[in-house]
Amino acid sequence: MKDVYAGNLTSPEFARAVKECKAVILPIGSCEQHGHHMPLDTDNLIGSYLAMETAKRCHCLVMPAINYGQVWSARKFPGTIALSTNTLISIIKEVVISLQSHHVRNIILLAGHNGNSNALKEAARQLLDEYQWENVWYLCAEIDSSLMKLMETPIPCGCVHAGEMETSMLLAIRPDLVHMERATAEFPTLPQDAKYRPVSWEHYIESGSFGDGGKATAEKGKALLESSIQSAVRLINEIIPD
Repeated sequence: MKDVYAGNLTSPEFARAVKECKAVILPIGSCEQHGHHMPLDTDNLIGSYLAMETAKRCHCLVMPAINYGQVWSARKFPGTIALSTNTLISIIKEVVISLQSHHVRNIILLAGHNGNSNALKEAARQLLDEYQWENVWYLCAEIDSSLMKLMETPIPCGCVHAGEMETSMLLAIRPDLVHMERATAEFPTLPQDAKYRPVSWEHYIESGSFGDGGKATAEKGKALLESSIQSAVRLINEIIPD
């Protein structure tokens, strides 16, 4: 293929690419606050990077990302754009329907934002029910648990949102967009039943960043990203063998 990013291709080039590639990857991110030190586009930047690097290793094509997602918990922070789960499901389904009309063989819905996971799963289920399409998968690339030893921030705060882990990943990709001098250290105590009821973050955290983003480094980010890419490549090769 000339380029793994579909957005750079002409229409005829796209038609040829979908015949050659193993699958099309659709990253689905968010426009969401990431503390005082990282941009609203953080999930899209990281998600698209993971998609591109994964595609290069397993002969896939990457679509332009869906840059908005389900962000209920952080919706009150300035700049966050929150879609309802039903709206996101509808958008995903319509993009997939268009891709299917162009004879794409396999479609990978890649979560660039954890809050989108349920919508991806439900969209794939509805597409199976309505069209009997068995060539739509959803995945969230995982990170080897052994790499958690790199984190200096206590778990889980450093891994929840806009903390040491995400900051490290963006430092490895776009250091020009990370303002380390503005990074905060907050360790909020959420209600004990937060896993079982809606909890709006603005009541518990001022900056919107969990843990100590100041502990982040690009070196940590490179290791975390590489682990995530390897995970995605392995999963795609397992579900869609050559």
